[in-house]
Amino acid sequence: MEKQRVLVIHQNEKTRQGIHKILSNYNFELLYAADGLEGLAASKYDCPDLIITDINLPILDGVSLSQMLRNDCCTKNIPIIILNDNLNYQFACQARSLNAKAFLMRPYLDNSLVYAVNRALGNNIPKADNRLPYHLAIKTNKPVLARG
Repeated sequence: MEKQRVLVIHQNEKTRQGIHKILSNYNFELLYAADGLEGLAASKYDCPDLIITDINLPILDGVSLSQMLRNDCCTKNIPIIILNDNLNYQFACQARSLNAKAFLMRPYLDNSLVYAVNRALGNNIPKADNRLPYHLAIKTNKPVLARG
């Protein structure tokens, strides 16, 4: 089976390494970008199956990046997971308006990230893990705030 390509866009090297540590145990090809502009270019050049992006990016913030991805015919169908330090109602509405598949508030559990990635990609989730992690908000009809 071909590895699914996941583009991680985050300005913090330690965060990128942490995501790598979590997802490298699964069948994903991981790609990285350190800012929004680099992430935009990588999303067009590398054709990822999923994008994980921070909301607070240098050069081009995560909201503007997501809007540009949604308005481009080549990237509009790539699912996006958004990371943020502060999950509040305004952020939840903003992420929902960008058609994000999920949004995670840091710190998050490893299984929450794996669950969100697999769900966004439409992968089968093992029965034992087929539950909504406690602090993960998945896109629903209404914005959902993670409990923390």
